[in-house]
Amino acid sequence: MDWLSPIREIFGVVLPFLERLFIIRAILGIILVFFLPGFAWTLVFFKGKQINVVERIALSFGLSIAVVTISILALNMLIGIRITGFNSLLIIIAVTIIPVAFYYLYRLIGRHPGNAV
Repeated sequence: MDWLSPIREIFGVVLPFLERLFIIRAILGIILVFFLPGFAWTLVFFKGKQINVVERIALSFGLSIAVVTISILALNMLIGIRITGFNSLLIIIAVTIIPVAFYYLYRLIGRHPGNAV
């Protein structure tokens, strides 16, 4: 039993349900791969209201394609992680969570009155 077994169990329950609903699976896949990671990174790169909504959405698609592809290929070449659907999903989730954590950490630190941020 490895450390990924509980995660595989959760996905083992959810994924068969989604395989029957291919439209919902396709929509969730498009959002997860082509939009969400880039949107999370735009929150980090463009703090505040420097860009409008249309620009943020366009940058989200471009950044998602670049970041997801580069991270999966880099981890494959540098660490030797095999490119499978499950590994790709974990990498995409990590690439999405990391900038969200930075964004909320920055907001948390920026709220203290003693900090000059």
